Amino acid sequence: MGNFEHHLRLAREKRSAALDEFEKRRYTVVGDLVLKAIEQIIEAIASKEGLHFHLNPRTAHARRTRWAKEKFPSIAGDLDIIWGAYGDLGYDGLNGKRAKEAIEAMERIINEIEKEIGIRLR
Repeated sequence: MGNFEHHLRLAREKRSAALDEFEKRRYTVVGDLVLKAIEQIIEAIASKEGLHFHLNPRTAHARRTRWAKEKFPSIAGDLDIIWGAYGDLGYDGLNGKRAKEAIEAMERIINEIEKEIGIRLR
């Protein structure tokens, strides 16, 4: 079971990898990495409340997303953008425009959560 620092380290690594893959124009993996970076940030914050969604993999994505949208309603739209990009990029191999949308949504989510909790996440 990971704690805040553990999940935050993973989130930073996945965010960095997403930005790197975007620069290298490897768009099909950008959606995966963006989604995983945001999920790790959510896990980090939830762990401070004793929640660990990843312990139940079958329901983790849905419960994590629902909790994040309730806790941070301002990021709900961007979470939906990321989920859409995840499918479009990973399964359909769409172009850089969709990857750019995913990167931008990731950054907006991080900015908003940083503002809400007062902790630097990058």
